[in-house]
Amino acid sequence: MKDIFPGYSKKSDSEIKKIWDSGIICFDANVLLNLYRYSNDTRKAILDLVKKFSSQICLPHQSALEYNRNRYEVIADQEKAYKEFISKIGQIESDLQSTSKPPFLSDKLHSSLKKVFKEVNSEVENSIKKYCDFLQNDTIYSDLTSIFGDKITSEFSKDDLQSIYDEGEKRFEKKIPPGFEDEKTKQGNRKYGDLVLWKQIIEKGKKEKKPIILITDERKKDWWWKIKDGRNMGPRQELVEEMKKEAEVEFHMYSSERFLSYGLDHLKERVNRKALEEIKEIKRAEIEEIERLKKRQYNDFIKRKQEKVNRDRDNFLEHKINVTQHKIDRHKHRQKMLEEQHFDKSNNEEELVHLSIDLKRLEERLEDLLKKRDYDEMKENNIIRKFFRDFEKDSDEKN
Repeated sequence: MKDIFPGYSKKSDSEIKKIWDSGIICFDANVLLNLYRYSNDTRKAILDLVKKFSSQICLPHQSALEYNRNRYEVIADQEKAYKEFISKIGQIESDLQSTSKPPFLSDKLHSSLKKVFKEVNSEVENSIKKYCDFLQNDTIYSDLTSIFGDKITSEFSKDDLQSIYDEGEKRFEKKIPPGFEDEKTKQGNRKYGDLVLWKQIIEKGKKEKKPIILITDERKKDWWWKIKDGRNMGPRQELVEEMKKEAEVEFHMYSSERFLSYGLDHLKERVNRKALEEIKEIKRAEIEEIERLKKRQYNDFIKRKQEKVNRDRDNFLEHKINVTQHKIDRHKHRQKMLEEQHFDKSNNEEELVHLSIDLKRLEERLEDLLKKRDYDEMKENNIIRKFFRDFEKDSDEKN
């Protein structure tokens, strides 16, 4: 069974050890780019571990290309994120220190917050300076150049790349991994970047006839085999089987976090728990940010939809009011004519009464809707006030 369906079988501890003992360890560009997001200690822990496997490491040409293509963007993004954070903190601090500061903040809490703001600003300013320095003197780039200098695979020819692009188009239609998720977000041939990386890894396995380990911080389902409850079972079955078929070697994958954990364990060295926690925290923050953006996009969509419903409802009611008012005006005019000509005007008077009642109901309904929207806005403001009251209460209990 295992020989027929190798991609669906979890590797045993002895099989994992064999791969680590003799395998080639390849790195995705995102692992290198994430080094700019870590603290100095965590970055050093990862780079030191990579160096200890120097005889086994390999950097696919596509990984090196994407790293060089994106590193300045990552540096600039980190710098921008810190500056935006300082701006937001500064705005909150300014609001709380204004003469119209909320009455639900005590002097004690206000003083504590002021101290925290100062410490946060100082630390973030130092981080911004660090990223500005990377634009001029990128020590991470220098370290990676030293480590991978002669370990980068050869570049594919233009003809080979075109062949991969053509194959990629067919693979993506059938959802054959890796890379088909990039079809949603990347344009042109850039969407085939993961497939090019995969082909270079297969070529390395063919050439060396050694197992392949890929270290990647990719989370998309076109790389990982995940079951319904969210657990990660390892690389996609198709990848394991394709590597076995094309290169006749085993294939396995790890995230940066798992690489640091399993790598040190394999070398019988003490695991750097602090570095592991930082990598986990950054991953959690990235996932939370993605979920936050999704939620915000969903909420914006619902808000726009609700605003459209409100506008349509308001327009409909206003239209009904105008039509009813127009009917009343016509009946009043008719009433006047009937009076002048001494005709029976009782039916017209009855209709006029009904129309006046309808008009009043429509106006009251429109007014109620507008009042409800004002109430919803007030409710949101009360939620903000409650947050600060709870924050103050927690601070008093801790003290």
